[in-house]
Amino acid sequence: MALTRTDEMELLTALHDGLHETPRWSSFLERLRRRTRADYASLIFSQGQAPIHRATQVHAGRDVRARAHELEELARLDPIPYERLRPGRVYAPEELIDPTDPRHDRFRREYLHRIGIGHGRFMRVTEPGGTSAWAVLLRDKENFTASDGAVLAALQPHLSIALRNFAVLERERLRARVSEDVLRRAGLAWAVIGGDGAVQLASSAAGPLLTATGARISAGSVEAERRLARIAELFTEQPDAPPQIAPLDDDEDGALIALPIAEKPLTAPAMPAYAAVARLPRTLDNRHARLLAARHGLSASEAGLALALARGRSIAEAAATLRLSLETARNYSKKIYAKTGTRGQADLVRVILDSVTLLA
Repeated sequence: MALTRTDEMELLTALHDGLHETPRWSSFLERLRRRTRADYASLIFSQGQAPIHRATQVHAGRDVRARAHELEELARLDPIPYERLRPGRVYAPEELIDPTDPRHDRFRREYLHRIGIGHGRFMRVTEPGGTSAWAVLLRDKENFTASDGAVLAALQPHLSIALRNFAVLERERLRARVSEDVLRRAGLAWAVIGGDGAVQLASSAAGPLLTATGARISAGSVEAERRLARIAELFTEQPDAPPQIAPLDDDEDGALIALPIAEKPLTAPAMPAYAAVARLPRTLDNRHARLLAARHGLSASEAGLALALARGRSIAEAAATLRLSLETARNYSKKIYAKTGTRGQADLVRVILDSVTLLA
C-alpha cells in the first residue's frame, strides 16, 4: 500500500521535521497514532546492548512507560526477539512469541495485561552505521487492520532515512561535546568571526572573549579594536591569508590568533572571515596533582610542589605557598627531577605543561 497524498502531507512532513522538535518526532508520532487509531505510538532507539525496555523512547498517547517502569522485573521476561526482527517487516505480537516459551503466559498475563496492551504492531528499521530503531503501535481493545500495518510498512524507507540522519547527528553531537570539553580543559576558546567583526559561532568557554552582548570580540583599547577590524578585512579579501596575532589589551598575554577557515559552510547566514583562538586562564588543582603523581610516581607533596613550579613560582615562593621549609622544598625538587627525568626547573615546567595530566 502506498501512502496517500494526505499521509505524505501529514506524516512525512512531520517525520522529516521531527529532528528539530523537542521531544523529537512528537508531532509525527501523534499523527501516526491518530492515523492508525492506536492508543500508543513510539519510536525506540537501541543503545548498545541495553535491553529494549531500557532504551530511549519517544512516544505519543497514554504513558504506559510509567507503569512499565514498575514492572521492570517482568519486562526482563519479555520474550520478543526485537533485535532479530527483519527490517521493514511489520509484526504482530503473536508472530514474535513462541507459545512453547515458558515466559509466554506470564508475559501475556502479568505484563501486557497490567499495562493495558491488548494488540500491537512492531517494525524494526536500521541504518548503515548499525543503529536500530523500532516503531511500535499499541491498542488495548480492537486489533489493528491490514491497512494499519500497510501504513507502517510504507513508512519504512522514510523512517530509515530519518534514523540515518538522526544517527549521524547524534554522532556529530557527541564529537562536538567531547571536542568542546577537551578544548575547555586545555584552556582554549574559539569563535568564528564574520567580515563585519561579529561573532557568528563560539565555544562555550569563549565567554571571557566576548562583550556583554556576545556580538564582538572583547578588546581593551581602541587600537586593539582597529586591529581586529583590519584582520576581518584581511581574511574577507584573502580567505587563505596566513595566521595573524591580535593583542586584546595592554597585557602581553591578552591576545588571540586569527586563523583562516579552510572549508566555508554552505548554510551560514553570513560568510565567516576567520576563526579566533585564545588561551584562557586555567586553575591547576588537586585533580591535576593526583594524576601527575600517578603518572610519575610522585608523592602528594611532590606533585603539589611540581604544579606550583609549573605555575611559574620559584622554589622559595612554592615552599611558602605549600608551608614547606625551603630545605624540604629543595629536597622534594631533587626527587621530582629524578622521577620525571628532567634536568632542572625549566625542563620540569616544560614536561608538566606538555603533560596530558593537565587535561583533567
